[in-house]
Amino acid sequence: MVMSLSIRKFSFTAVVGAAALCAFLLLVIENAAFLSPYAHMVGELNLAILLVFALDVLLRLFSSEDRRAHLKRNWFDWVVFIPLFQLIAGGGAAPSFVITRLTAIAAILISHSRHSSTFIDSLSKRPAQLMVITFGFAIGVGTVLLMLPAATLSGQRTSLADALFTATSATCVTGLSVQDTARYFSLFGQMVILALIQIGGLGIMTFSISLALLLKKRMEIRQEIAMQNILDQSDLSTVRKMILFIVKMTVVIEALGALVLAFAWRGRVGGFLQTVFAALFHSVSAFCNAGFSTFSDNLMGFQRDSVTTLTIGSLIIAGGLGFVVISDVFFVCKNRLRRGRGKREHLKVQSRVVLWASLILIAGGALGLFIAEKNLLLAGQGLRGRVLIPLFQSITARTAGFNTCDIGRLCPLSLLLIILLMFIGGSPSSTAGGVKTTTVTILWALLMSELRGRQHVEVFKRTIPSETVQKAAVILVFSLLLVSVFTGLLLFVEHKGFIEVFFETVSAFGTVGLSTGITPALTVPGKLLITVLMFIGRIGPLTIGYALFGSRRPAQYMYAQESVGIG
Repeated sequence: MVMSLSIRKFSFTAVVGAAALCAFLLLVIENAAFLSPYAHMVGELNLAILLVFALDVLLRLFSSEDRRAHLKRNWFDWVVFIPLFQLIAGGGAAPSFVITRLTAIAAILISHSRHSSTFIDSLSKRPAQLMVITFGFAIGVGTVLLMLPAATLSGQRTSLADALFTATSATCVTGLSVQDTARYFSLFGQMVILALIQIGGLGIMTFSISLALLLKKRMEIRQEIAMQNILDQSDLSTVRKMILFIVKMTVVIEALGALVLAFAWRGRVGGFLQTVFAALFHSVSAFCNAGFSTFSDNLMGFQRDSVTTLTIGSLIIAGGLGFVVISDVFFVCKNRLRRGRGKREHLKVQSRVVLWASLILIAGGALGLFIAEKNLLLAGQGLRGRVLIPLFQSITARTAGFNTCDIGRLCPLSLLLIILLMFIGGSPSSTAGGVKTTTVTILWALLMSELRGRQHVEVFKRTIPSETVQKAAVILVFSLLLVSVFTGLLLFVEHKGFIEVFFETVSAFGTVGLSTGITPALTVPGKLLITVLMFIGRIGPLTIGYALFGSRRPAQYMYAQESVGIG
């Protein structure tokens, strides 16, 4: 009897899970033009799904031993009745109906997560799958919200392809946009984009760890070791401190950036509230390396504004360094100030690699752009413009996506230099994309070690493990392969010039957001290809591979060695 009840409970839970999935998919596609002839059928399907939700809430209430305690513990479940009453009362066409349905789906998922410990445990052991699922869910929610009439200034619904593209670009902190953010999206739409940027910028670093801590799950040794490796901490207690540090540091840096920009822009971008929102939007977008702007010309109107350029540039650099590096620098400086001239602590090798690589790339990129454009784009600019424009583009090219000049007017040499910077990107555990500065540094050290006849790769008088070197090589090869394949596919469907398509592809893969101007003119297949590439670039090629194929056990044997000629 007990087994029969448990089977029935499991079966109905599966039905509710399938209903939640159908409800979410229906939210995404129901506004598509091809479903308009079936609007009545869609309404009936929504009613059926909401009835399943309501039945699930009632059954769990009446089957509980202490109904009063159950109500106190699961009061949020009753949110599912709001969209049901709305639909019965004829309010299914109201924008609030979509929002209440999203809330109902979230309530059902949260409620059933308490009864799905096996599923959660299996995902916590597979962080790659967890990361893909959560990012996909965030993109789906953003797509639904951006398709609402309230999200546009005109009150018209955004097409599924455009909403999906924009939501992916925001969540993956890329910045590519097929619509003018300032003139197309309303305040509500811009707030959705801002929320997606903040979630996407921090989600990869913190979501898996914070989920486990919030659920208060007791982690296995291998899970604890994985978390320590992600944030380079010594034990789980320092992981919790790191998460708290990440939240505090994000709030402080973004608030300071918004404050400086608000003072710099007062009286220049509208009234007080409009100025504050624009400052906050750009501060979050810059720190998360997103590149979205509420100005139609991005930041071209501020190309000779030192305060705006340096503030946005500093936020981009801070976000691109990564919280592991920021925390390392912060605590080393703090300890040195406390101890004075006593025993001095030193930065970790990763921090030194990131700082030096970032400095070299920024300075080298700015110098290269100045040389390439001094008689072209920079001709006629004063000293301030000739310094700030190449410096800012060098900073933003490494994954931010803001621009203070027309990228389409740059010469081929400048475009090639920016492509290289976009492909390298920022640093690990940051809001940046690309193959990462550490990857390039390790491979450069491998080249130098080979030329010098060294058996091991050495960086800052430290030997790099062979597994790390192998991983860096795999990332580079995998990334080059992805960029090549997607460039070929885009050339096939778009029929545009090679340099423009190649630039767009690398920009999407590196989650940069710079464009020569072809993004709004992309066809639907082109938009979908860029959408997929932005997702892969943000999650990471190896993470996508792990999510698809899972972790493999190392082979317990090795074949006989034989030399193969190379070079």
